[in-house]
Amino acid sequence: MLVKMGKIGFLEKIKRNITKRKTKNKNIKWKEFKNMRIIKKVLSFALITAMAVTMTACGGSSKESKNDNKIVIRYQKSIAYAPVMIMAEKNMISKYYDKDLEVDCQVEKDGNTIKEGVSSGSIDIGTLGLPPAVVGILSGSKYKIFSGISSQPYSIVTNQKDINTLKDLKDKKIQIGVLSTNSQGHILLGMAAKAELGDAHAFDNVLNSVDNASGFDGIKSGSIKAHIVISPYNFKELAVEGTHEIAISEDVWVPGDTSIVGIASKNLYENNKDLYNAVCKALDEAMQYVKDNPEETAQLVKDKLELDDSVEDIVKWMTDSKSQYSTTLQGAGNFVQFMQDEGFLENEYSGNLSDIVYDGVKGK
Repeated sequence: MLVKMGKIGFLEKIKRNITKRKTKNKNIKWKEFKNMRIIKKVLSFALITAMAVTMTACGGSSKESKNDNKIVIRYQKSIAYAPVMIMAEKNMISKYYDKDLEVDCQVEKDGNTIKEGVSSGSIDIGTLGLPPAVVGILSGSKYKIFSGISSQPYSIVTNQKDINTLKDLKDKKIQIGVLSTNSQGHILLGMAAKAELGDAHAFDNVLNSVDNASGFDGIKSGSIKAHIVISPYNFKELAVEGTHEIAISEDVWVPGDTSIVGIASKNLYENNKDLYNAVCKALDEAMQYVKDNPEETAQLVKDKLELDDSVEDIVKWMTDSKSQYSTTLQGAGNFVQFMQDEGFLENEYSGNLSDIVYDGVKGK
């Protein structure tokens, strides 16, 4: 009887151990199941996120995405940009492009806005002065020069009778109006100062930033005594009684040297070469159109820019011997090298023009 009881106790003990193991195994399996559910949720979320990123990178919401059917062009308020206005008005780009195309071509308030837009990809084609374009490229902006636009005459205008040379201007220590630091006017003044005074930065501490129209008003009123300014404001200022121009040698300011350039976004250049090439061909055609049709071009410029000037005056300014429209760069390499040599550039220029222009750009 005692033996039987022992066997029964032994069997009961085994039974209880088996039950405990089953319960334990169930608990382990439940925990594993819960963990698997969590892992599946994490993996699903990661997969959805990865798909969303991929779709964004390939879809139309990205600024770098390719749009074959629209081009955005911006220029500034000046007769210097006449070919760009003609190109858009006459729908010339579409002649060289085999797809439907919407052309958004408008005037923009300043060159900095254009630079930022082209670099970000919101603008495809922009036009502005050579120096600010180069400064942007060397600082890493996502564009390069694709064309010359025009060469425009500059003047140093003063309403002071006793100032006739740069030395007079330096000795008088008067403030000089200029569009901005590192603008075309600033660098041209530096070139003249280097040639005549031996110091490209001789006037840097007397420069006052002023837009062209305000500078013109200042020269008329006498609040500004000297102003370095581009066409047509130089012509307007020299028509004011009591003003005259400080002469600069043509060996220093070479007639025909490019002052206004076109820049194209890397997105356009790299992702839609057909449209890029169409713009280049259209701009060539527009240059010739401006030369062949000065009155019509002047009327378009007057209307687009809402100018008060007469068509006759605009034609006279646009056909001045020093006002030239061409896609071919002239003197650009020498100009940028001067900026490098005289410390006007924060980022180094290698001396290789291909660093700042796309392949196939004409001139140097």
